[in-house]
Amino acid sequence: MKTFGVPASDGVDLSADDGGPASAQPRSFSLLGRVAASLWFIVLAIVFGRGLVGMVRAVPPGGAGFSEWAAVVSRSCTLIFYVTLGWLILVRPRALARRNGAVPMVIAFSGTYAVWLMPFLPHGDISPTLQVISAAIALGGSFLIIFTVLYLGRSFSIVPQARKLVIRGPYRIVRHPLYVAEEIAIIGVLFQYAWYAALPFLVVHLGLQIRRMVYEESLLRAVFPDYEAYARRTPRLIPGIW
Repeated sequence: MKTFGVPASDGVDLSADDGGPASAQPRSFSLLGRVAASLWFIVLAIVFGRGLVGMVRAVPPGGAGFSEWAAVVSRSCTLIFYVTLGWLILVRPRALARRNGAVPMVIAFSGTYAVWLMPFLPHGDISPTLQVISAAIALGGSFLIIFTVLYLGRSFSIVPQARKLVIRGPYRIVRHPLYVAEEIAIIGVLFQYAWYAALPFLVVHLGLQIRRMVYEESLLRAVFPDYEAYARRTPRLIPGIW
């Protein structure tokens, strides 16, 4: 989930490294896609909201420990995240350019929605201390996700699209802060699952996200010539390393 570029002139072929051109979307297709994507996140928000109510009601009369409340706060952050995304997708402007081709789209959606496979992983036998660590990491990642999305604003998208170049806030530190925040939250959740299932899941998911970054950066370079200078001075994911 990133933000991209500047207008592409009519008739300009923005060729991609996978052979698929990046092109402007028809207005009717863009509107339909916004409504569908917005409804998806609103439905997720409703599901998470109902679950959150159940979690709060399940709190014993005498109060709950840190791990229980951390889970409630983390779920609340996820709820706010989904509501925010639903609104931003609905009101965002039409994409100026996008990456064509089925492969970039499949990778983008796989990277975004693969996290819903985590509940099917085998749970691990973890101590109360590890439960607290898991909740704290997931909570921190959730806060970072919301913080980054607020900077991203109406330029948010799932598939590679060009709207506006955002280089302020967390984007001054790394080129893909939203992916960093997502992986932190996922790592926190994966602490609750058996390592032999959680580790391969994390590796596959990270691989999908890295490939997703390559498609996004290729589009940015095609529609925004000055992006190369930004990329040279800003690390991709880890400051001082990569």
